[in-house]
Amino acid sequence: MGIMAYTLVVVLALAGTACLHVLREFGRGPSRAEMASFEKLPYFRDGRFQSPAEIRYDFDNVRNGPATWSRFLFPSRFAPQGRLPMVRLDKGSFPETPDDFAVYWLGHSAAILELDGKRIIFDPVLGNAAMIPFAVPRFGPPPIRRKDLPRADYIVITHGHYDHLERRTVQSIKSGHFIVPLGVGAALRGWGIAPDRITELGWGDAFESGGLKFIGHEGVHYARRIPWRRDDTLWNSYILLSENKRIFWGGDVGYGEEFKSAGEKHGPFDLAALEIDGWNPGWPNIHLFPGEVVQAAKDLRARNVLPIHWGVFDLALHPWHESIDMVLDEAEGSGINILTPKMGEKITLDSETIKWWRGLGF
Repeated sequence: MGIMAYTLVVVLALAGTACLHVLREFGRGPSRAEMASFEKLPYFRDGRFQSPAEIRYDFDNVRNGPATWSRFLFPSRFAPQGRLPMVRLDKGSFPETPDDFAVYWLGHSAAILELDGKRIIFDPVLGNAAMIPFAVPRFGPPPIRRKDLPRADYIVITHGHYDHLERRTVQSIKSGHFIVPLGVGAALRGWGIAPDRITELGWGDAFESGGLKFIGHEGVHYARRIPWRRDDTLWNSYILLSENKRIFWGGDVGYGEEFKSAGEKHGPFDLAALEIDGWNPGWPNIHLFPGEVVQAAKDLRARNVLPIHWGVFDLALHPWHESIDMVLDEAEGSGINILTPKMGEKITLDSETIKWWRGLGF
């Protein structure tokens, strides 16, 4: 075989391997039968799930833009210039029987919640946030490795975006029941998760097990994991009710009346986990702005707020700790307790967390 032919074979083999990898990361989309079953829902129309409010874009007004996709291929100029402090976790870090209440924030939207003796893992993404390995890189390593994740009773996914649903981590979790939005179960089944380990929830749907109740809740957002398929899967926030606690676990959603309706029907909440770091005037209503985080907490009647969706990825073109500083400023005098654990730090609602990012010098 000549050198040109050999080179062509190698290039084609590498291209084929890359394509197979990307297709595997995409995961399956809902089948035609599943899509047909969604047609009866009031929030599904013309082959798509419908946001409560129309998604708006203003790309001429992107702060620190332009917002080109190529920026996700390189380290961000807004990333921390040093290693962030964290508490390293392994299997020995967790009690054999989960506590009545404890939270471990793992960075971005990933977290472990212990509630009434059950353990719940939320949006476990421990790598980068794209279908190719080097795109949308992390600021630094996670506080836990996949092999050290503790035994879970439930794994909750808010939606299918790559910073919330990661194939490798999903496949590494061998115990527990997955609670996901409508349509997302197809990807999990394609990755080898047994169907009887998956429950899909629509808006207002509930799943009860082991003394806990999970309710899917609506919000302004969208879904796209496979580039040519938009909004064929749903996105959820979750209301989690136990005998002793009421938790609102926010997905990626813009501000709307949906927070007030949750507060009126299910509040007051002991804890609201709310995203704080996806905002930009270029996409003004698909993520919460810092002032809206505080207003959403008031609407929910939440006593405590755990900021999530920050500290790991640059998704919205602003300095890495700008959002948490702005949220704390907005919350000053509001009576809302903002919990700010380091990644991996175990906290309760009575924990006195510190502003660990201040004084780092970067």
